[in-house]
Amino acid sequence: MCLGNVSFMSVLCVFANFIVATVAEKRANCTRKDTKLFCEKNIPIDDFPSITWLNVTQVDWETLDFNVVHQKFPNLRLLSVVGTNLTKVHKITLPDTPLDLRIIHLSSLQITNFPDNFTSHFPFLDTLNISGNFLGEFPKFSFAGLGSVYLSANQWNCSNSLEWALKVNRQVFKDLEQLRCFKMPHNNKPVLAIAQFRKITRDSCTPNCSCHLIKCITDMETGVLEPIIEVNCSFRGFVELPSKFPPKTKILHLEGNFIKDLDALRTNPIYRDVLDIYLDNNIVTSINNLEGSYWLTHLRVFSLRNNEITEIPAYAIDNALEHNTNMPNAVRLFLGGNPWRCDCLFAPRFKEMLQKYAPQIIDLRDIRCAKDSDNSLIPVIDLSRTAVCHSPSEYTIQEALDLLNGVLASLIIFVLGKLAYDYYHYKKTGRLPWIVTKLP
Repeated sequence: MCLGNVSFMSVLCVFANFIVATVAEKRANCTRKDTKLFCEKNIPIDDFPSITWLNVTQVDWETLDFNVVHQKFPNLRLLSVVGTNLTKVHKITLPDTPLDLRIIHLSSLQITNFPDNFTSHFPFLDTLNISGNFLGEFPKFSFAGLGSVYLSANQWNCSNSLEWALKVNRQVFKDLEQLRCFKMPHNNKPVLAIAQFRKITRDSCTPNCSCHLIKCITDMETGVLEPIIEVNCSFRGFVELPSKFPPKTKILHLEGNFIKDLDALRTNPIYRDVLDIYLDNNIVTSINNLEGSYWLTHLRVFSLRNNEITEIPAYAIDNALEHNTNMPNAVRLFLGGNPWRCDCLFAPRFKEMLQKYAPQIIDLRDIRCAKDSDNSLIPVIDLSRTAVCHSPSEYTIQEALDLLNGVLASLIIFVLGKLAYDYYHYKKTGRLPWIVTKLP
């Protein structure tokens, strides 16, 4: 701005430059402290070659142009740009030449993604803070050579792969444990924990089955994050209950197999965490061996539709459900499609149990008597006691009455026949019947 080598002119020149810089700072609402410049909403129009630290807040930019920044602040080492709730940066223009920035802080700008080669334009970059944006996926640019990275308060999509969370260097990624998932099913859950649960689920999955982390919940008593893992082994040719699946599995699907024995529910401790078991369309014939088991008093869903069960220990099921910790709202039983025994010894007690737990037994009207029984395919809930039971006294009285009636009928016929014969004989011979001659 100023020319000449006169001492007075030099002083005047410095003063003039200071006035110009001060005016430029004021226009941009900036405050300067030595080589640091703090601005609101925008950066100054003029160039500031001596500034090494630039902090801009409350910006409303739609484009972040590093060429403009470099032009105005050629010796910049730290750049901090922080927006507001309304700020939305749609475009990032990378510098034409590599910059000597050591620290970059870009927060609250609603940035959804960064260019894949972002860090390659800042070869001396040591600290990168891109927290508080709208990042849903881990950036594809290289983090090699960085000493500190901050990623918290973004909108991480935990439905996508989270392998990166297990591979990054925790000494570099300073806030890794503060990263939270965005949206269901893992809304506000730690990204790192979800990634770890997924890895455990994948590595310990039952062979020939599919395993999925459905969601995670926080235990109300312990405050510990617990996974809800679903294992699907349906139609896989299993002939017995699997002995291996991910720890903390809560839901187990085993429909359409050839499983008959359920003893593992009582003996294998891995089933203590399983709440929902679906065993539809197998060849289960009995659940008597579950009587008194831990699992029976802690089940949530037990589905046994379309098996070969004819009877169950109703008193044992009744007792287990009365002590079940998930009663009454969470327990669901499915028992339809089995050939139920409908006789006096089993049906009445079974019906009482069905009536008592009707809200929990979802397919109540599909629980029917076996086809080959006297009450073929009649819903057990509709059976009357007289339809399946006859007391011994009823049988004795009825049979005695029938016998007496038969005897009386026979005697009447005999007497009438004898009377007719004697009358005929008297008319023909004139002789009275033998019994009459003996009467006094």
